[in-house]
Amino acid sequence: MDNRRFVTFLVFFFAFTFIYNGIIAPKFFPQPRPRPVVDNNIDPDDPLDPAQDPAAAAEDTAERHDADGKAADPDKPAAAANLEPAVHPLKTVTLGSLDPASGYFLEVTLTSAGAAVESVRLSDPKFRELTDRDRQLTVLGTNTTEDETFTTAVAAIDRQLKNFQLKLETIAWEVVSADVDQATFSFTSPDQTLRLTKTYRLTKVKGSPEELRNAFLKNSDGYTIQMDLSVTNLSDRPQEIVYELQGPVGIVLENVEHTRKYVDIKIEFKDEDDPVTLAVSEVDRMYNRVLDAGQNQGKAFNETQVRDQIRQSDAWTGTFRYAGVDVQFFAALVAPLKEPAAPDNAAVPGVPQKWVERTYPVMIQKDRANLAASDISFRMVSTPINLEAKGGNDTATHTYALFVGPKRSDLLDPEPFAAAQVLDYGSWFGLVARGMHWILDKLHHMGMPYFLAIISLTVLVRGMMFPLSRKQAIMAAKQKALAPRLQELKLKHGDDKEKFARAQMELWRKHGVNPLGGCLPALVQLPIFIGLYTCLNTAVDLRLSSFLWIDNLAAPDALTTMPRLPVLGSDFNLLPCISVALFLVQQKLFMPPPQDEQAEMTAKMMNMMTIVMGVMFWHVPAGLCIYFIASSLWGIAERKLLGSAGDGQVPQVVVNDPGDRDNGNGQGKAKGKGAAGGNAGANGGNANGGNANVKQGFFGKLMLALEEAQKKAEEAQRQAGKTPDKSDRGKGKKKGR
Repeated sequence: MDNRRFVTFLVFFFAFTFIYNGIIAPKFFPQPRPRPVVDNNIDPDDPLDPAQDPAAAAEDTAERHDADGKAADPDKPAAAANLEPAVHPLKTVTLGSLDPASGYFLEVTLTSAGAAVESVRLSDPKFRELTDRDRQLTVLGTNTTEDETFTTAVAAIDRQLKNFQLKLETIAWEVVSADVDQATFSFTSPDQTLRLTKTYRLTKVKGSPEELRNAFLKNSDGYTIQMDLSVTNLSDRPQEIVYELQGPVGIVLENVEHTRKYVDIKIEFKDEDDPVTLAVSEVDRMYNRVLDAGQNQGKAFNETQVRDQIRQSDAWTGTFRYAGVDVQFFAALVAPLKEPAAPDNAAVPGVPQKWVERTYPVMIQKDRANLAASDISFRMVSTPINLEAKGGNDTATHTYALFVGPKRSDLLDPEPFAAAQVLDYGSWFGLVARGMHWILDKLHHMGMPYFLAIISLTVLVRGMMFPLSRKQAIMAAKQKALAPRLQELKLKHGDDKEKFARAQMELWRKHGVNPLGGCLPALVQLPIFIGLYTCLNTAVDLRLSSFLWIDNLAAPDALTTMPRLPVLGSDFNLLPCISVALFLVQQKLFMPPPQDEQAEMTAKMMNMMTIVMGVMFWHVPAGLCIYFIASSLWGIAERKLLGSAGDGQVPQVVVNDPGDRDNGNGQGKAKGKGAAGGNAGANGGNANGGNANVKQGFFGKLMLALEEAQKKAEEAQRQAGKTPDKSDRGKGKKKGR
């Protein structure tokens, strides 16, 4: 395998990797979801079908019996259904602050409509809106639908509110108390049998301004909202309750035209290593499958009915450690806290009791113009909660933690989330990417701006790889020097590929050329390249970092605008053009010139693939392009220095020795016709052994002079008769006859 074939392999490998991961895999091979639960006995016309909610069935049965236990008239509506709900004013409550010196990392806006999280903004000065640099970034709550994070549905209460065209998720709850770091909401069912209470808490981080700046990077408590959900039985009989909790809604999706990652649902289960990732396209397929099934039955399902179908057929039923949604740089994750121990009569004592029975995906806001830009989330259905009659064990409280913040390993690694895999480092080269990310952060904390930290990281990595790069350059130079001799061998052996292969290997052996010597160093560098690519694609701190005309290293440089083009879009990005130009320069300088039509076709193919890679680089972050440019410039300088100022090992190839040619006195011979044969013969007669085109340093010239002196000494010995020449050997044979 020569360098030309190996580089061709690399080009096709990376092109295929980009296309497969970006188009083929998400579309045709979506990641399977574990433990699907399928129930075909569901009435899609009844969103509160008892088969979907056992607790609702029990509550409905209880409502249809009077105090003496006798069955009530099924045609007579329950008296509680006519009770009007309490009316509370619609209010908003703000927790935390946008002042970075306040000790709060978040500003959380709560609404009494459903006692939900309306929006979450970050107070770290680094995180501003891309479209308005004077505003702090809103990470959660960017959707325009009525869906809100942590809204709660209870079937027993929703049945009572249905007569008033209300539901628990949108009706205003009572604001019991509100402070800068804690707020409590309450709602009592119209029949006065259930009370729901939600308490939100936000942690204030204490410390000096310097300590707070460091805490923004490492303290996950400041980015975590805790929510207590309490259910109290106010009646004189036991009740079984099931609630449904809405997950994070409206996570910010930035730079839609260029982003490589849209909204994904991430769930990681306890005692399992691999998280489940669900993309927008898969959720849309679930919805379309349900709608198509309804059309086949002659029914038009509404949104509630579609969700109910998915809840039964496409839900995760395992105990998760966290469930959330994420984009390229930010994540919103939910984790259960303080799970009660299992009862003594449980099958496995000490195992935490599962609060969430099933989790299923929902489409929050579909973008019909660009499906990938749609907003998705999930809902959590609780296990049945058994409450004793009033005065007994009549209250159950479940606590959840909601992380909303940047995707940094120091913030995601700690419990209760332990969500390091949300960073999308990958499974193969994740360790390398983490190491590169750590070095990048250290260089930045030393005072370097991020563009200089990227360049320094490139120099550091390429410097460490110099011994391998040097070996690769030597092998490439030797192969380039032997190219004329290989052409001569091709002409000599014609179509006999087996003889040519043996002659080629013998030629390489004589001159110390290892065909894998130029390939193995590149293979060793492959994990580092992919690790750096992943690192720079997930480095949130590149966001809004500037360099020259670039005001955001986490996005393409967007030098100017242009008419919208297919695939490329409307931004003209200069850095990908520079990267492609440098790739072409490297090929021109260091690839051996094509010796035949096949090699010429390969060279053209590589040039074309380089242009294709440039199109794929069009949407990558500017920080990544800076890495490619710095790496290419380093590679060009490295190869130039090795070729012009080497230490004598680059390379000393002699192709006119007696073992290589029919005549060792400088009279090169080659089979062939026309210019090809003449050129091969001329190259064979070169006194420098085919090295005229290879620049040598001081040591190289010294070694060449020593070889010439040795040849002259051998020639003098032959002339003195000590070493018989070919003509003498021929005469001796004649004499013997």
